[in-house]
Amino acid sequence: MNQNRLYFLLIALFFISITMNAQTGKPQYVIRTEQGGEFLGEITIELFPLIAPLHSANFDSLVNIQFYDTTAFHRVIPDFVIQGGDPNSRHGDPDTWGEGDSTQVTIPAEFSGVSHQRGIIGAARDVDINSASSQFYINMADNSFLDWDYTAYGRVLEGMDIADSIVNAPRDLTTDRPDDKIEMFITKGGFTNEIPAIPILTFPEEGTGGLLVNDSVKWEPVEDAAMYRLQISESENFDSLFIEAEVGMNYYRISDLQLGNVLYYWRVRANNGGNISEYSEVKSFYSSIEAAILLSPEMGDDSVSITPEFSWMPVDGATGYRLQISRAPNFADRYIVYDVDTITTTTHVSSPLEDGKSHYWRVYSLTDEYQGPKSEFRRFVTASVVSVSNDQDIPTSYALGQNYPNPFNPSTIIKYSIPSVETHGHASVQLVIYDILGHEVITLVNKQQKPGNYEVHFDASNLTSGIYFYRLQSESFVQSRKMILLR
Repeated sequence: MNQNRLYFLLIALFFISITMNAQTGKPQYVIRTEQGGEFLGEITIELFPLIAPLHSANFDSLVNIQFYDTTAFHRVIPDFVIQGGDPNSRHGDPDTWGEGDSTQVTIPAEFSGVSHQRGIIGAARDVDINSASSQFYINMADNSFLDWDYTAYGRVLEGMDIADSIVNAPRDLTTDRPDDKIEMFITKGGFTNEIPAIPILTFPEEGTGGLLVNDSVKWEPVEDAAMYRLQISESENFDSLFIEAEVGMNYYRISDLQLGNVLYYWRVRANNGGNISEYSEVKSFYSSIEAAILLSPEMGDDSVSITPEFSWMPVDGATGYRLQISRAPNFADRYIVYDVDTITTTTHVSSPLEDGKSHYWRVYSLTDEYQGPKSEFRRFVTASVVSVSNDQDIPTSYALGQNYPNPFNPSTIIKYSIPSVETHGHASVQLVIYDILGHEVITLVNKQQKPGNYEVHFDASNLTSGIYFYRLQSESFVQSRKMILLR
């Protein structure tokens, strides 16, 4: 127990020294690898004491007492990691390799923005996030799914080719243990104390507008940087921060952004694990205008006209709107049936939609400089044209019935009949509404239809009072009737 307390005291003192001295430099170590007494090669690594001081101090103390010598890389998984450093692997039962020694001192987790990319060194642990001890792993691929769940505290400088030969060694596919033991011997190497370059911001450019939630800010990668610190503020002096994040890559996706043309300032600095750069120059950007709030048709509306009038609330700063109608909620290109981006009002009547089908609609807010955010989508169902015939009730002639009710406000039903036809058993049918001047108002039906009795629901909510005509036409039949819309 006294030894453990002394151990933690040394680590605490190490941590205090780093806290008091922002620039610390990075120690290097050489991992010599052997298999069956034959030299395989060397892997040179460096640690990140400024990012993970406790794990760096622990590793250094273990190297000082030659703890790792003759321990094994007991777990090798291609396209994932090589793992070693378990004292059981010196000469214990191979089935215990990886289980660790319960008497070992454990190190609290030090999660950071360092991403588990190829060559990054991390601390192996069990379910308890604070259970890391001597075992470590080298990432053999980009394993970003480990980020913020495992402590990254160093990286390989030279010798990834040796690590590649280790990970591809013949192994037991059940335990991932190499068939022949691969031993390590670790000694101290050099030391670097370089300060990373100041990051150069690339996107968005100064004064850019229209950033949306989930857009990314970007900067040029800094050589030797292990991670970056990003700050975004509504204050040019950064006296209050909207976002402060540690980032392992040279970009950051903004998952939380206040829309409404809000002015933000941002800057970045680099951390190479031993030293920190100055902050970059400050740039500003504006968030996008807000998304439209949809009004009509409402979610779940049914029996909607096949030419519905869409409406939404106006958006401050918008100079126009884009309306999309889709047959599927994901709005994939193949499902979009209507897409217009020249709307300057907050209402719009679409071209005829397919009857009796579910549709989804959404609206984008537009400015003269950019396309703003999309609204939430809503689903509606167009009115159906329903056949009511059966094999025993096939009409013997064409017929166009008088709409009912008539006069009407705002909707009515039109019935018509299609007799048996010889050509492929279908007739090409059009049912069109005209105003009193003979101008086409809407096409209700334009398709091939089987013989039968049909009815179609016509919603005239978008029209003014007056006299209208509807005409049924096929290859050998034309008939028109008059109807009256009274408001």
